[in-house]
Amino acid sequence: MKEENRKNKKKILLTYLILAACLLVIAAITVTVIFTVDRKPDLSINNPNDIVKPDDSNNNDNEEDNDNDDNKPTDVETGYKIPVENAVVTTKYEFAHNETLGQYRVHQGIDFEGKAGDSVCAVLDGTITEVVTDSTIGENYVTISHANGVTSTYKYINAKDGLKAGNTVKRGENIGTIAAAGGYELKQGEHLHFEMSVNGKSADPETYLDLVEK
Repeated sequence: MKEENRKNKKKILLTYLILAACLLVIAAITVTVIFTVDRKPDLSINNPNDIVKPDDSNNNDNEEDNDNDDNKPTDVETGYKIPVENAVVTTKYEFAHNETLGQYRVHQGIDFEGKAGDSVCAVLDGTITEVVTDSTIGENYVTISHANGVTSTYKYINAKDGLKAGNTVKRGENIGTIAAAGGYELKQGEHLHFEMSVNGKSADPETYLDLVEK
């Protein structure tokens, strides 16, 4: 009987030991999981250095680009300049009635209002290719060659003294003054007739000129 009681006690003790061992193993696994799998960086205010900050580099680049854009010349400063001070157009590049000839025809240019003596300037940097000062019908003109096959012609003007083919001119530089009315647009009175061409083909100057400019 005593021997049997001892065996029962050993079995019970062994069972408790096994249970205790299992609990220890479970506890160990739980602790390992907590500290290895579920551990996250502390982003609290006590660890401000661990907080991920936005990358401002792109913003700074954009700001610099904006600053650079602000510093770039505007189109008005670098584009085609109006050839006369007051950009009042009287006749556009269109099919229109020519009072002098008494017929409808394509007006291959635009006419700017003006009076004799008003200054005329180059619309863009270029080289003078032709200066006509002795037209018998009063159609004196100056033609300038620009980059990319573009040319500009200023008709019914008195060319500046000394201006001749081969001279280079800058955008806005004076090339002469509006002359007395004459030629095929005599009845329109004093004005500047302005033409442009691209690679030898007539083009509408309004495509190039900012006629809002004064």
